[in-house]
Amino acid sequence: MLFKLGLKNLRHNLLMNILTILQMTVAFVILIAMISTIVSRFRHYIPIKEFLNSKGYFYNIQYGINPETGLTLRTTDEIHDLIEGEDVVAAQYTPWLTYSPDGQEVRTEDENSISDHFVSYDDIYAEIFTPELESGRWFDLKKPVGDEIQVVVSKNDYGLKTGDKISLFCFDSEVKAEIIGVLKDNTKIIDQSTRSVEKIDYRNFYNDFKLEREEAPVFLMLQKELIDKPVVMQLCGNVFVTYPDGASPETIERGNQTMKQLHTAYTSSTENMKKNSLDHIFSQIYNLMPIFICIFILTLVGAVSTSALSAKRQLKNYAVYYVCGLKWKQCAAVNLFSSLVSVTISFILSLGGIFIAKAVGILGNTVIEFGIWQIAGCAVIMIIYVLMSIILPLNIIGNNTPNQVLKSN
Repeated sequence: MLFKLGLKNLRHNLLMNILTILQMTVAFVILIAMISTIVSRFRHYIPIKEFLNSKGYFYNIQYGINPETGLTLRTTDEIHDLIEGEDVVAAQYTPWLTYSPDGQEVRTEDENSISDHFVSYDDIYAEIFTPELESGRWFDLKKPVGDEIQVVVSKNDYGLKTGDKISLFCFDSEVKAEIIGVLKDNTKIIDQSTRSVEKIDYRNFYNDFKLEREEAPVFLMLQKELIDKPVVMQLCGNVFVTYPDGASPETIERGNQTMKQLHTAYTSSTENMKKNSLDHIFSQIYNLMPIFICIFILTLVGAVSTSALSAKRQLKNYAVYYVCGLKWKQCAAVNLFSSLVSVTISFILSLGGIFIAKAVGILGNTVIEFGIWQIAGCAVIMIIYVLMSIILPLNIIGNNTPNQVLKSN
């Protein structure tokens, strides 16, 4: 019965309630944008957080060649053999592979031709970060190594799609592979970054891969699946080397000097990389949050005030409900149900607006999205709004009696 009265209350104050719904819709959109901004900043920092919280270094290596033997480095075990006292080593590699749609080995003498890009990861990298996929799945690290390797490919002009069986070539040797997933275009992958190295932070760990810009697709694979195959490869790209907490500065520096002999393009201590990363993450947040918060508070206060005004204008109807047998304090519950309906409609409208905007591409260059943190934030605001919708009407009703209301009308 109270719910039906709440719906009736909405119809009687249609203009006021439409205003409340619009205000709360704006509040939800602002909140979702605010949370999305924060989440987007941390999304690519969190995968390497454990590295950055440890003592050690980040390296971008161009040619991983053992300075003692002159041979290419193909596994992290070989890096462990070069340095002492280290804890974790994680790396990526470049396999010398080619792909041809007709299944034949590719040979080209054109030095200006753009070759397909092949990258292989240690299990650590494959585990900590999964790029956005258009279709298929990411690597199954528990799958036993077999004759056929798993490959995730970017958007491509070959027409490759999830489930395709292909052949890759290393000179005269053939490697069988299955396409298990296709990357979304213009998505981040673990690879050599093109951004500035003046202040190295978490962004230097990723490359924004877009087919139109790169002009050739990327093939991602697992290093452990290539080791027993006839494939030439070498350490190349992003490498983290961390040390236990008890490692001495001398031990860390000796390891650092050894790693710098591996044709290192640039390097940074994990301590500096963490500082630069957090500075970047919070810099824009500090600038934007006061604006977001002020607009949000003003909108929320406006919505609650409108709800309270609506309750005051409904006092005459509440007095009639009282005469018909409803307890005076229960009239506040009528306003509560009206507020619940209003805030639910607002929430649905805000979601619908965001999804439609994303579908038509309006939000294509923004970080606005809807996930668990956005849901949690909206739930908190809904609870606050509903609580205020109980407290204010109770206060209004408590300061009036049914007799006073009926006599004044």
